[in-house]
Amino acid sequence: MVIVGLAPGDMLAISMTALLSFALGMIATILFVMARSSSSPGDVESELLEEDEQEAIDQPHETAGELPESPRNEAWEKDSNWWKDQ
Repeated sequence: MVIVGLAPGDMLAISMTALLSFALGMIATILFVMARSSSSPGDVESELLEEDEQEAIDQPHETAGELPESPRNEAWEKDSNWWKDQ
């Protein structure tokens, strides 16, 4: 009983055509998804820039005479000039 009357050489050509079609379809799908996602405006980037600008406005500016307050050390940390005491 013969299900499909094709020669073995024809099956090789058909399977290679199917594999090539599948690969090209995958590449086309990836390119389509990339094009679709890149066409959307960068709302996230603009929101981050706006937040940075707002934070810069909200923070007080240091004057030239003021030194920034040094961070307090934890109990296990040595002073920054521990080596001078010896």
